[in-house]
Amino acid sequence: MKKLISILLAAVMLLSVALTVASCSGKEIYLGVQSGTTGQYYVDGDEDWGFDGIKGYASKGYSNGGLAVADMKNGAVKYVVIDEQPAKQLAQKVAGIKVIDVALTEEEYAFGVDKNQPELLASINAILAEMKTSGALDAIVAAYATGDGIKPFTSGVKDPAKADKQLVVATNAAFAPFEYKDGDKFAGIDMEIAAYIAEKLGMELVIEDMEFDSVVSSVGKNNVDVAMAGLTVNETRKEFVNFTSSYYNAAQMLVVPADNTDFNACKTAEDVLAVLAEQAK
Repeated sequence: MKKLISILLAAVMLLSVALTVASCSGKEIYLGVQSGTTGQYYVDGDEDWGFDGIKGYASKGYSNGGLAVADMKNGAVKYVVIDEQPAKQLAQKVAGIKVIDVALTEEEYAFGVDKNQPELLASINAILAEMKTSGALDAIVAAYATGDGIKPFTSGVKDPAKADKQLVVATNAAFAPFEYKDGDKFAGIDMEIAAYIAEKLGMELVIEDMEFDSVVSSVGKNNVDVAMAGLTVNETRKEFVNFTSSYYNAAQMLVVPADNTDFNACKTAEDVLAVLAEQAK
């Protein structure tokens, strides 16, 4: 019995040492991200995305940024890395947090179109060009920046018999201000653009809300025509869709507790990463 107890004590001591080493390595320092987004690849590192990762940190994924922020406030993750506009909208709505106004990445958003529909790609690109020239695109973005002129709408119901008369858009409606639910209606920059495009094409708009990880891969299946979900253009995603011209320049940003002063002097992404590296020691 004494021998068994000694073995168990030794195992416990080894486990304790292992946990201490893991903690010192920084692998237990988590940054909250929305699962499957650029933020997750940025934190963990990904060769296809061209990201080295943030040494000493690992991502913890959530279905939306609000849940990540909530876990930051209760101490489950240290900070949150998320796209600029969703970060700033969260800071407006959630007390006790703020955004470090330094772009960690440079990205372009575009819509992903079914590879088997080159005519649709050309049509959407033409409409986007017209929206940029007329100011319609800027007006939609401005509406969600100020909260004025927002027009939530109800999605149509997908009907395979009307495949040529419906524009079916895949999204993840948990990424305000680009796409979100207002009761049983849809709203957001991307959703407004989708409605504009559908009207120009003379088609009924159908929105399919799904997990972000499924948005791009769903295109071309079950009559899904386009992915519109704050998508960063990336070579990996190009395997599934043809991207339209870019309609928005984006960046990842860091969300921290409102009383945090560690990043006050940061002016560049390198400055932010240097502070994070110091904290991971």
